Amino acid sequence: MHKFLTLLALYALCAVFALPPAQAVTDDIYAVRFTQDGRHLVTAGSHPLLEATGEERGVIKLWDVRTGRLVSSFGNARQVHAIFGDDHGRVGKRRWTIHSFKDLVVNGSYPNGKIVLLPASLGRIEARDDIELPEFVGGYLDFGGRHVSRIPIPTPAGKARTCMADGSMYEYAGPIVASTNGRYAAVVINTCKRKNDRKVPIAQYDSSLHVIDLDSLKVIHSVKNIDSGVYALGISNDGTHVGFVGRDRFAVLDLATGKERVIERYENAVFQLPRQFSALYFNQDATQLVSLHYLLDLRTGKETKLKWEKDSPALKGRTSSVHVAPDLSFFLLIKPKRSLIVFGEDGLPRTYGKSDRIYLLDTRTGKSRELKISDSVTEGKRCRADISPDASKVAVGCAGGLLKLFDARTGKVLWEKHRIGLGRDPLSRRLHPARNTPWMPVPLLQLAQIP
Repeated sequence: MHKFLTLLALYALCAVFALPPAQAVTDDIYAVRFTQDGRHLVTAGSHPLLEATGEERGVIKLWDVRTGRLVSSFGNARQVHAIFGDDHGRVGKRRWTIHSFKDLVVNGSYPNGKIVLLPASLGRIEARDDIELPEFVGGYLDFGGRHVSRIPIPTPAGKARTCMADGSMYEYAGPIVASTNGRYAAVVINTCKRKNDRKVPIAQYDSSLHVIDLDSLKVIHSVKNIDSGVYALGISNDGTHVGFVGRDRFAVLDLATGKERVIERYENAVFQLPRQFSALYFNQDATQLVSLHYLLDLRTGKETKLKWEKDSPALKGRTSSVHVAPDLSFFLLIKPKRSLIVFGEDGLPRTYGKSDRIYLLDTRTGKSRELKISDSVTEGKRCRADISPDASKVAVGCAGGLLKLFDARTGKVLWEKHRIGLGRDPLSRRLHPARNTPWMPVPLLQLAQIP
């Protein structure tokens, strides 16, 4: 009995020292994107130790989809800081500044494309109650990480700002969304109304729309005052249609003709600054709006309900991310299974408890398949995913440096990488070394068998 208690105490002590540290690590993955030709995969994370070490190490990694080989590594926190600095950040978020490559869009293909950093919203803070319009909406760098620049957006000049009677002002860009193929971006610019149209004690806006060609980085369409504040936004892959949910209505705008199809109207609504901006999805030829439960035909106005099986993950629990295959053959869902979220000293979130779960939902049969992610206690807690342009593959990247490529039809793992911050490839000399896998205690049953 004494021997058993001693072993039990030893096991408990080992378990305590095996707990993972509560800070972000350099092999965490915050974004996963296929290039436009589907031949390469881009993963991106954060470099929280750059300020302390001053080292230039890449956290954007380029992978060969066919072989899983690391092709290139570039990007560092200094480049993110060069674009956004300390005084630009996401509006409505608890933490203000932007530190990671989380908001990543791939425009084009390697080696001639761009890595675009496009936050869902952006403001420039002057004081606690003073958020001003920025002169840009994001930034970009090339696949070598050499050229870094901002993406400008036209902003009103010389306009009196009268958002609130007490002098507090919130003018900002957002929502900001890219088309799923990375070709175009839709940006809403929110400026204070010259004259409020409703007697409410909150800021009121004129919200104008701009469409940016991410190839040329030029504004190709502008629409003044589409609504008084926008909660959700989407743009088609050909850049011809924009869908939005605003204070007054839910509508789809044909940019070529200027015609607008109103789906719903909201009478006497009051816009409040959202903490989260949502995305709307079009099908490939911009004839339908796509949601997890309905397909809306924009030509006829007919709404078709998607039929999922009885216990489908689409019908229960919270969904943190939705991706739609270009041919509408399946949906990819990320379901969060978190018991606790904490923030490290660097301000980045760390999760403990259960891992995210990834599901593929077949739109023809309504059936779902769960992708096997990880049994490890140090990886797979928070995941990001993307669907290849031909809908044949799914890539999943997670905290802890886990990267997997799946066959979308069978769910089979084509290749996988673990602890991708640590590798023997010569290119990985530019990567920050991964945190060592925490030492785990010997199972209790094995301890009890030690003589």
